[in-house]
Amino acid sequence: MDPKEQAEVLAEQTLSSTRERLGALGSRPTAEHVAVFDTLHQELSGVLGALDQNANTPRSPSVS
Repeated sequence: MDPKEQAEVLAEQTLSSTRERLGALGSRPTAEHVAVFDTLHQELSGVLGALDQNANTPRSPSVS
């Protein structure tokens, strides 16, 4: 799998997990929401940083 495909899979998995966790907030006490938001923010920031790093990594030329 090439880096672009890996990035797309990582992004889709992250979005899916984030949507699921945000959807579950309705069954949790409001006081617990901040902890979930903080955790999601950290995770999303890490994923975005990794994706950005991969996007800025020079690629070796393809061999045909």
